[in-house]
Amino acid sequence: MLKPFNGHTMPLQPPQFRFGEFLLDTAAFDLRRNGRRVRIERRALDLLILLLERRGELVSRPDIVARLWGKDVCIDVESGINTAIRKVRQALHDDAEAPTCIETVPGKGYRFIAPVETAATDSPPASVPEPVTDGAPGLRHDAGT
Repeated sequence: MLKPFNGHTMPLQPPQFRFGEFLLDTAAFDLRRNGRRVRIERRALDLLILLLERRGELVSRPDIVARLWGKDVCIDVESGINTAIRKVRQALHDDAEAPTCIETVPGKGYRFIAPVETAATDSPPASVPEPVTDGAPGLRHDAGT
């Protein structure tokens, strides 16, 4: 999607998804829980983004394969999907037996079921904040880590 900006056309920034205690900023490829960064592998985060983009809809296993690996893959994609789903559930503290975020549709795929709020960022991306220092020379740590 494009938006005019000072006479030029600029792409809209990808949305942010807020659900429960989590905020996913797709532009920054960053998942946070209560403001703290959540460690999640790239492929699992790609899967989470796909599920959020199609929240409430069934996302089929072939759709997941196409998004995460492409159509012509020579790996065990069934195991790969299961691993990626497990990692997403682990990051979200979601239980496959009593899901609050990701529902399994046996033999078909998955559905994101938690309530989601989105915010499209229609301004240029914000700059990355400077690391926080504790005043001691040479010592610094990143905020939120």
